[in-house]
Amino acid sequence: MNVADLIMERRSIRKCTTRPVEQELVVELLRNALRLQPSLENGSWRAVYAGTPEASKELTDYIYVQMTESKLGKLIPGKLMDVFKKRFSDIPAHLVVMAAKGPDRPSSDRNYAAICGLMQSFQLLGWERGLGMLWDTDPFLYHEGFFQGIGLREDETFVGILHLGYYDKVPKSRRRTPAERKWTVLQGSVT
Repeated sequence: MNVADLIMERRSIRKCTTRPVEQELVVELLRNALRLQPSLENGSWRAVYAGTPEASKELTDYIYVQMTESKLGKLIPGKLMDVFKKRFSDIPAHLVVMAAKGPDRPSSDRNYAAICGLMQSFQLLGWERGLGMLWDTDPFLYHEGFFQGIGLREDETFVGILHLGYYDKVPKSRRRTPAERKWTVLQGSVT
């Protein structure tokens, strides 16, 4: 399959099977994704892998505490919160990704962007192997308890969680905005 087709065919997977995601596959996909990101330096990123039911439950607990304590979480009925907790903890694997902060804003931004490229490459490589993912950056993840739980250091930035799982059915594609509607052409002026 060519890359353009792969990009168009990949979907975010919200419902996955209970089939475990092999840690060896995750490592292999990360290695291959790193080859596609030559600008990444050693030490510029790291990931926390939660690939067992126990690890998934622990990660879910870090998130659940914040949700139940938030203003929005207090409005959500307990049974609905329990459904969320079960659905999240039933995902076979999670990859939490963090980027190192640079000595200044531009270098931090370049590293963050490169890590996002790594995560996108990882998703595409996983899709080729039948592994679906959802890249999660919901606001409820941005709290101290979650950051402490995943071991986020002061010299790091949270990039997101990739929820990993095999899927039975590929969701329908959503309408995409044409590229021409997202750009502006500078005409310049002659003086």
